[in-house]
Amino acid sequence: MKKIFSILSLLSIMVWGTLKAQNVEDVLDVKSLNFQGVEYQLGWSAHNSVQCIQEYFPKGQVPESYTDMFTISVFTNIAPGVTPEMAVIAKEAELKARKEKTKDVLDWAVMTNDKTNEACIDFVCVSEKNNEIDVLEYDAHRYRMIQVDGKPALQLLFYSKRGYREGITEMMNKLKDSRHKILNDITEFNIDCNVKLK
Repeated sequence: MKKIFSILSLLSIMVWGTLKAQNVEDVLDVKSLNFQGVEYQLGWSAHNSVQCIQEYFPKGQVPESYTDMFTISVFTNIAPGVTPEMAVIAKEAELKARKEKTKDVLDWAVMTNDKTNEACIDFVCVSEKNNEIDVLEYDAHRYRMIQVDGKPALQLLFYSKRGYREGITEMMNKLKDSRHKILNDITEFNIDCNVKLK
């Protein structure tokens, strides 16, 4: 049990470690990608010597007001024995704490694939303004192991969709029909990363 808690603590530090945004720098050798038939361009990035986050947006969208975003994160300094399932356990624990404390998480679901040793979690969260929902956000995370310089690393592929104010009801209705396709597509999505962390 102590080992599990220490691994979860490490994962929490990895995910929430202090990363400062730089000029948009591509350290994954992925300047653009196509997800669900939509072209995404690199629009934001941050990294240090052991982890990186790169966010991609369709043309015309920006980090502050996006409706669709795709993120690739890589964590290279992981403890021996860390698995994608452990990463999902850590994420679920974070969501539970948020639901109890800030009440900005509505629901989530966890999926694991024993054949590929991958794990997914998707969830819905909100932000409020003047006691009304201002933003509804749906996120789908897929964790998997990759190799970086011959060593195991944890990769997170992450799709996010947002609805704002008057568009929230329409997004919720569409999500009922599109959720399973999003999960299927992110599970099958493959992208080659040439990680160049310094």
